[in-house]
Amino acid sequence: MEKEKTQKTLFTSQVIAVLIAGLAICIFLFYEMMKFADDGNLTLVILISVSISIVAVFIIKYIKHQQIKRI
Repeated sequence: MEKEKTQKTLFTSQVIAVLIAGLAICIFLFYEMMKFADDGNLTLVILISVSISIVAVFIIKYIKHQQIKRI
């Protein structure tokens, strides 16, 4: 019984949707960061890089929550 619970896959449709949405947001933010870097706007480059990190942290927390909920 215990082995069956741990054998379940983590990548459900919800997790895959969150990963795809997070990837799209990060791609957009990275593109905008490069545009601001070309313009020489250091403040927005730093803010967008922090935003990318925040999105990544939320994705990791969601996956961790799903993994804990699965156990």
